[in-house]
Amino acid sequence: MGESLTLTFVGPPGCGKGTQSGLLQKKYKIGHLSTGDMLREAIRQKTPLGKEIDKIISKGNFVSNEIVRDLIDQNLDKPCNVHGVIFDGYPRTLEQAITLDQILSKRGQELTMAFELSISYPELVDRVTGRLIHRASGRIYHKSFSPPKVPMTDDITGEPLVQRKDDTIETLNARLEKYYKTGIPILDYYKSKGKLITINASLGRDYTWMMIQKSLTRLNFFERL
Repeated sequence: MGESLTLTFVGPPGCGKGTQSGLLQKKYKIGHLSTGDMLREAIRQKTPLGKEIDKIISKGNFVSNEIVRDLIDQNLDKPCNVHGVIFDGYPRTLEQAITLDQILSKRGQELTMAFELSISYPELVDRVTGRLIHRASGRIYHKSFSPPKVPMTDDITGEPLVQRKDDTIETLNARLEKYYKTGIPILDYYKSKGKLITINASLGRDYTWMMIQKSLTRLNFFERL
């Protein structure tokens, strides 16, 4: 296996995958590959693949698994991802999980670990329906556990915060139904390979972060940096 450490998070919407990915990247300076960010960057740079992606999205169609695979393959070669990378929002299906293994295997690597962030339904409802966003920067607040200093106002710019239209119980339930269809097979796949660590994310961000760091210590993560 190569020296690079590769991690992914699996869990329902609102469980904290993006938050924990950000904490890992900031503290340990390892790469962070978000499928959404990669798609936007390819379009912005107007690469051949980016132009193809732009045409697909402009028509309202979904980007194929093959294109996402090619994007990941290209981005793994960047210097910032040499010592480690976190996959954010990937894989979303069993097919993508198998594809990721193939991408890494080509490099003489394998996925180091998948973290499942398990969370209760009431906690998810509270997190999703209480979320507030500053559109221009993407900064996220929460009415209960991370409120802005001034209600409905961004701390830095003073501009108004908004609640996304899809941050509702109805939308959450629809997304959860989709997650259980596609996410459970991914969990079973990684569990069968001995690659799954489950953390009770209902106990909060700090607890989740602590357990992730403990798990990485057991994996000799710090020696690989």
